[in-house]
Amino acid sequence: MTIIRKLLGAAAAAATLAFSAAAGAAFPEKPLTLVVGFSAGSSIDMVARTVASKLSQKIGQSIIVENRAGAGGNLAADYVSRSKPDGYTLLVVANSIAIAPALYPDLKFDTQKDLRAVAYVGIGPVILKVNKQRGFKTLADLVSYAKAHPGVLNYGSSGIGGTPHMATVLFDEVTGISMTHIPYKGGADALSALLGGQVDVLINPLLGDAASDRVVPLAISGEKRSPLSPDVPTFGELGYPKYNLGVYYGLMAPSDVPADVVAKINAAVNETLADPGIVETLTDRSGIVLKRETPQEFQQFIDKDIALWKDVVQRNRAAIEK
Repeated sequence: MTIIRKLLGAAAAAATLAFSAAAGAAFPEKPLTLVVGFSAGSSIDMVARTVASKLSQKIGQSIIVENRAGAGGNLAADYVSRSKPDGYTLLVVANSIAIAPALYPDLKFDTQKDLRAVAYVGIGPVILKVNKQRGFKTLADLVSYAKAHPGVLNYGSSGIGGTPHMATVLFDEVTGISMTHIPYKGGADALSALLGGQVDVLINPLLGDAASDRVVPLAISGEKRSPLSPDVPTFGELGYPKYNLGVYYGLMAPSDVPADVVAKINAAVNETLADPGIVETLTDRSGIVLKRETPQEFQQFIDKDIALWKDVVQRNRAAIEK
């Protein structure tokens, strides 16, 4: 009887594995939805639509990009965390997914419990620009003025808790200055405000060279200068080596999505990132270094970033809540 039970148990296990493999092989059988927590025209929206256009060809299904802007990306994250865990609804994430747990203690979702990493798309630099009318020609000019006039300069962002907001909070801390935050509904609105002179400073993703005679780029993050803006020095060159923030992008899903489905999406995304059109748009035009990592590697990256921003928020809570 013991041998029979073992044989039956082995047969049942084999059947379960076969069923799981078959389920994974069948995925996807319908269109996928990529949910973006920020408005159309933002850097994360651009990344989502670029990846979606090629990923849909890879998987043989259409992909819908749905913008659910609000609360620094938290509305979208909460929506996806509660969606059916079948792999058909994915969250496009950036740094804000790691910032939120520290900034909002009353979140309706737990980033590390209710969501799981699926694929790491890539990471790119941030660039600090000022409105030309301010007359700053170097980062030293900006810092010197800001130290002499605390709170006089203002800066724009895509919204409270978004990457441009927290990137500037960190910049203020590293340089010892204090600027006034003016949040907008999205990155495109914040950039328009900088161009129009409504804000003095904006730290945002590179998004190509984005040349304009109305703004002056003063510094860029990264170990070396970007080929898209070769005349712009790095923060490290200018004496701030600790300020080396990157803007990353990736995909997450509800935590209960089966591992085989996650693995299949991950493999499809990684293959898609090798597409010449993706490389041209994201790397050649926007300076994003593309990644091809496992879900586990991306999860470890997010966990480390959550810990980093927890410390940053704790140190700067008073400035953030002004």
